[in-house]
Amino acid sequence: MSVRAFVLVSVITSYVVGGTLGGVFLGRWLDRYFGVEPLFLISCLLAGMALSAYAIYKAVQPFLGDD
Repeated sequence: MSVRAFVLVSVITSYVVGGTLGGVFLGRWLDRYFGVEPLFLISCLLAGMALSAYAIYKAVQPFLGDD
């Protein structure tokens, strides 16, 4: 395996973990601030996962060229 593959796997992993954890922490903080328990947790978690998927798509796109 090449170094580029390891870097790509690291980037994908960091996007998945960062988006998920960021959504959870932001959602929990907003839930406590506004007092509406699972509303912001669920919505921020889904938004973080969607942003992660988009970021992964943009990171992998250069490797999906026409062969």
